[in-house]
Amino acid sequence: MIVFTIIGLCLAGGLISFFPFPKAFRSVLALFVSAVVLYYSITALSAGTVTVSLPLTVMGTTLGFMLSPLSVYFILMIASLTFLTVLFSMAFMKKKDKWNGSYYGWLFLKNAGMIGVVSAGDFITLFLAWEFMSWTTFFFMQEGEEKNVVASSSKYLTYAIISGMTLMFAVGVVYSQTGSLTYGALITALPAISPGTLLLMVSLFLVAFGIEAAAYPMHLWVPDSYANTYSPITAFLAGISTRMGIFAIIFVLFGIIGIDHLDRLTIIGKINFRYILGWIAAFTIVIPTYTALLQNDGKKLMTWHGIGQGGYMLLGLATGSSLGIAGGIFHIVNYLTYIVLILLSLAAVEYRTGTTNLNRLGGLLKKQPVAYLGVLTGIIGLAGIPPMNGFVSKWFIYKALIEGHYPFLAAAAFIGTLGTILSVYKFIHNIFLGQLPKEYENIKEAPLPMTIPIVVLMAAVYGLGVFPGVVLSIIANIQATVLHSAPIQYSLYGIDSLKSGNLNMNIVNIVFIIAFFVGFLVYLLGSRSRKVSQYNTYAAGHFIDEQIDYNFNYHFYAAMEHLIKKKLFADISYKIEGGTKRFFESVGDYIKGIYTGNAATYAMYVVATLVLLIALLGSQYGL
Repeated sequence: MIVFTIIGLCLAGGLISFFPFPKAFRSVLALFVSAVVLYYSITALSAGTVTVSLPLTVMGTTLGFMLSPLSVYFILMIASLTFLTVLFSMAFMKKKDKWNGSYYGWLFLKNAGMIGVVSAGDFITLFLAWEFMSWTTFFFMQEGEEKNVVASSSKYLTYAIISGMTLMFAVGVVYSQTGSLTYGALITALPAISPGTLLLMVSLFLVAFGIEAAAYPMHLWVPDSYANTYSPITAFLAGISTRMGIFAIIFVLFGIIGIDHLDRLTIIGKINFRYILGWIAAFTIVIPTYTALLQNDGKKLMTWHGIGQGGYMLLGLATGSSLGIAGGIFHIVNYLTYIVLILLSLAAVEYRTGTTNLNRLGGLLKKQPVAYLGVLTGIIGLAGIPPMNGFVSKWFIYKALIEGHYPFLAAAAFIGTLGTILSVYKFIHNIFLGQLPKEYENIKEAPLPMTIPIVVLMAAVYGLGVFPGVVLSIIANIQATVLHSAPIQYSLYGIDSLKSGNLNMNIVNIVFIIAFFVGFLVYLLGSRSRKVSQYNTYAAGHFIDEQIDYNFNYHFYAAMEHLIKKKLFADISYKIEGGTKRFFESVGDYIKGIYTGNAATYAMYVVATLVLLIALLGSQYGL
């Protein structure tokens, strides 16, 4: 009943939010509902695997929900992020005159859809929840002030419809092979399904879920649709929404179908389904990560990184090893903590400055130190640098790739990390370092309801880096009960059972703490320093004053931009999307030309249709 309670609370909270209550009341109500949902989500940790049926049967399948360790893992992430998003929004949205109850309404309805997806007990329920989630996401994305917010959300909807229809076809293939739409029926029938049919089924599932996961080359809907919304929504969507596709890949492809059956889909030697998935993941890592280098808007830069980070999750799964899969699943929660931390810190900057344009910011370190520390902590996690949590999950993935003899995939992962480091330096430099624009001299830190989520997420990024075993205990249970594979052997501080090297984050953390204090001691014992004005300097042989902008924000990586742009414009995903767009625009223009508004033309259409019907009927009945 916990699933019904959680989904029911989300539905009720969403519907009530649409009533014309005062904004303050809506915010308090949203915080209360999100807190209750989080409470029940925490209690679900001890529920085990629970199946609940609905009094509804479709095509011989009784619909219902199933609570598993994997479901609870995602529900906890959804509920925690929702609570922090609502708390942050209580202050952030006060400056937004256009927002209304639909902001919280669509947030909770989307939650209901996502929780329905991760707890679906059969393929029909999964499909229905998937569609509900997609449509609520579409409306949620329209909560924003950007002029093209409707266009960008419509772009997402186009991809979502393709995803939903592909999922429907995949479910149809399942039904044709099993005569049922239950998970158990497919598991039982798998040994008898031919490789060709299995390949069709797996491919359809991969396309359907890959679109939602923004896997290459199905990723182009993400940057605009996420970045054009209000900033707390950007953080929420980037943190968890795209991971619904990752959940479905884990649950359906690796849980229900399983690695043994996936490995039946072999082309030549080691080139099987998992290997192809690995290369999809590699492209998903590298191309979006280096696209992020070109972005001048902070939200777009981070949403491009969100796409790339999904590639690491897929890469961990593609290894097929206990360590790699654990790393991929662990990276989901790690990614959520640091990407949301960065985006909420950026939102705190936007709250005071009114912009997320990196070219218009700079020098805010002393004005907004909490936001600065949030970004600093987040980008260390994003880049996979110890002792933050991103290092741990990436270490698992790198280690699994090396032990699995995937040198080129490992190289792609390292190349992606290099691109991440380059772009996050640009991000933090353009916002907090360098010259402070004169119009920001009197700004201050964001309000308390906005700084609390930032501090909580900073603690999570650091805490999960030092104590990864807290989450690894859940992941080991997922591997044993959902994926039916050997669970990872973990400790509170990492991994200590590998033959080729272990990871103890307690030791790593101590080393970094000692190094920090040694560096700080050297600083204190060094030469005497004094405070000077930011204009008490010179560049290119000239002294600087406030009329000269010496903060190099524009074309930060000018030497690389030309090469990256040249390669990106040749990217196949852009060509596919552009060609498809032009095709449908041509079809639309042709259809539009049919509707002339002339009654005589319409009469001619009717006559032509009747003549065609008579001809067809005549040929069929011999008239």
